Amino acid sequence: MQLKKICPRYRMVLVTLTCLLRTVILTEPAKAQEDQWVAETFNQLDILVDQNRLMLASNVEALDTEIPGGFVQLIMSLPVKVMGQTVIAGGSKILCEYDPVRNVSYIPASCYRILTPEGYDYRIVGQIYDRNGRRGIPADRQKKNGALQADYAKELQLIIEQVTAVGFPGHLWKRSTPNKE
Repeated sequence: MQLKKICPRYRMVLVTLTCLLRTVILTEPAKAQEDQWVAETFNQLDILVDQNRLMLASNVEALDTEIPGGFVQLIMSLPVKVMGQTVIAGGSKILCEYDPVRNVSYIPASCYRILTPEGYDYRIVGQIYDRNGRRGIPADRQKKNGALQADYAKELQLIIEQVTAVGFPGHLWKRSTPNKE
């Protein structure tokens, strides 16, 4: 009789151990696959950095440098491929910030994040150039106080200088080894 009372406890322990083993066994391949994706993504984006590749983009918002701490969103015009594989899809959002400059003809902008339609999130350090290779976003007007305004839908170019993290919104992997200098 006493053996029957103990059996449910053993069964519970056995079920718990089985669940734990399944979790460990099933997550190891997923972790290896995840690590491989992270390494490959860093490698592909590093190729873009090494090549100083100009990537076409356009701003979707008008800018006004009178407002300090301004942000601008760009859209990647064409997909960016490395070794025949698309690394950054066309239509990806590029998030940038611009300086509140006055009395110049270009608005300096630096970019910090790319969000792809597939849901990838790349944290970058990048610069914006116009179609002629001048750094910044060309201004269309200058206000009386010297602040600049730029219309939307300008053809621009992005150069990624560094990639700091890759992943998905809310789940990023930072570079485990420093980027080669």
